[in-house]
Amino acid sequence: MNYPIFQSIVNTIRSDVESKHIRIENFRTWQDNTIFATGLELSIQLKPLTKFFDKLSINFDWDQYREYQIAKNLEGLDNHPLLETNELAKSIPKPTIDVELMWVFNSEKAQPVMPNGDGNYRMDFASSWMEQITQNQQLKLQQGPNITRWHVEIEGDKEGKFLSTIQLISYFQFNLSDLVNMQELQEYVQKSLKELLVRSSRVIQTSEDTISKAIAERQMTS
Repeated sequence: MNYPIFQSIVNTIRSDVESKHIRIENFRTWQDNTIFATGLELSIQLKPLTKFFDKLSINFDWDQYREYQIAKNLEGLDNHPLLETNELAKSIPKPTIDVELMWVFNSEKAQPVMPNGDGNYRMDFASSWMEQITQNQQLKLQQGPNITRWHVEIEGDKEGKFLSTIQLISYFQFNLSDLVNMQELQEYVQKSLKELLVRSSRVIQTSEDTISKAIAERQMTS
């Protein structure tokens, strides 16, 4: 199935990140015709530029219903192949693009082994700074609707339980309904990507400061 509008979005993102000399770890599009969906997975390498992060993943989700709605709204797309699909004429989803930001922490550096630790002190330590970051992110991510959550996995060793996986995930939805033509779409994508990267930088800086402070305070009391 062809998604020329989404392909234009992908090309715009690729050109934009390359022009910014961003350290791309992975740039991959996917397509699942069983659910009429497609998407882009973009991973940005954060180490060794950050202390406590491995990478940032940005995932863009799309489907034929959104493709149809955008094709119907934009000027100059009368020959878009999906406009000939009568079944889609009854589709009612808003022309939006869903975006997932996922910050992947370096779990070892973010919950170091410390002297005089007892029980599950690493997991308790991580839970403490995670709570502080969550409270801070309510301020950093307040522009526009979004949902933010943590994903963790727990393991254990001779030092007790610890978080083997720590990910902070935030979901956004950008409305494309007011766009008139492909040029406006490309400009909007560039603007939105810049906004996402700025927000991400704020999250990283806040998290780095929070974890560094927590480690310093823990070391002073050990």
